[in-house]
Amino acid sequence: MDNVTGTLDKFHLGVSADGKSCVMVFVDESQRSINCVADFAEFKAFISSLSHAANEMARRRGASGESDGETAIENDDDDVVRPATMNVASAAFQMNKDEGYIEGALVGDAGEIVGVRMCTEVACQLTRAMLMSAPAASSC
Repeated sequence: MDNVTGTLDKFHLGVSADGKSCVMVFVDESQRSINCVADFAEFKAFISSLSHAANEMARRRGASGESDGETAIENDDDDVVRPATMNVASAAFQMNKDEGYIEGALVGDAGEIVGVRMCTEVACQLTRAMLMSAPAASSC
């Protein structure tokens, strides 16, 4: 696979009639395109990643002294919008062999519940990322 870097020129989004999936089309300045099909969970994770990247860009711009008024995301009430986070108190997951996904829930310390559904590859990536982020429990 060629690693071609281009500048995003256009973005198109289409939602299936049943609302279970969407198609994203990214077009660069040379009119090369990439089509991506995502289910609801994958699309929501993509949006979350974009939001985190936008917040990091804003943080870095602020740290470097750059400001052009685009660093804050505000809603109609002039409140700053941040990605939702919660302190996870417990979690439970199980494999849904019929669907081929790992399904479960995260429970916050305030009692909020977030349903989670992911393919096994994403579960492996998540597990690795958490293990790499955690301090060593003990030294041998």
